[in-house]
Amino acid sequence: MQIGRIFGVKIVFNWLFFFFLFFYALMGRLAESVTLFTVVLLHDFFHLLVARGYGLRVKEVELFPFGGMAHIDDLLEYDPMVESRVALAGPLFNIFMVGAAIIVYTNSHILAQELLLFFIRCNLLIASFNLLPLLPLDGGRVLRANLSKRFGYRKATEQAVLISKIMAVIFFTVGILGFYYGAVNYSLLLIAPFIYYAAHREQNQAAYVFVRYLNRKHRELDREGILKAGYIVALEDTPLKEIIKQFTHKNYQMVLVISPGYKIKGTVTEGQIIDAVFKRGSHLPIKNLL
Repeated sequence: MQIGRIFGVKIVFNWLFFFFLFFYALMGRLAESVTLFTVVLLHDFFHLLVARGYGLRVKEVELFPFGGMAHIDDLLEYDPMVESRVALAGPLFNIFMVGAAIIVYTNSHILAQELLLFFIRCNLLIASFNLLPLLPLDGGRVLRANLSKRFGYRKATEQAVLISKIMAVIFFTVGILGFYYGAVNYSLLLIAPFIYYAAHREQNQAAYVFVRYLNRKHRELDREGILKAGYIVALEDTPLKEIIKQFTHKNYQMVLVISPGYKIKGTVTEGQIIDAVFKRGSHLPIKNLL
């Protein structure tokens, strides 16, 4: 459900968010649920700002109970460093908010102290939870970014998803055991299905990232009737991540590969490079594609 736009970016509620809000409202904690919603929105707003700072086009932000997912209309995944920084922006902002709230709490007696303490706990919860190395959480994105340097985006996603699903099953099992022994922890019972569902969806979406990228190029060609081709000259030992940095939205790039002696070794297309990055990693020298 779309609730509005920020800087032209659609803000969308996932159905799980409504479930959590309704659950806490039934428990008589409506003010806390609204505070949680505000913290999550600020968390994702900072993701959005950092993504925009890198020149990325954000299509929409989908809000989950413990964070959100920015749907970026660019190949964020080909640059692990950028993906890591965008992912870490949210938790770092929550930590900043904790510091600011503590200053307000210790120097003001006007604001509702109890609600302010809950605001601090919310930020700590959102920051620490999102730093867990599980997809689709921010920590999981950092994990995938680091794995993709070695294995490529697709295999890195599969490994991160496997870890996430195993941990979701463990969380749910611990929650059930706690319920059986009288130490009820509703959070684990609610979080586990969320992680499993979201990780599975992330796995399905990852399979189509490369296809979506090329389809967007095709749509631009169909819409404009023309798409400029650009040539890039690269030494044969240049890693793919450096070449991709030169790609632009409006051009379809052709890369002329040359030897150290400036002899032409061959030509590699943009599509071949993007496909190789997702399958084999961004540190692969371009000569391996010839």
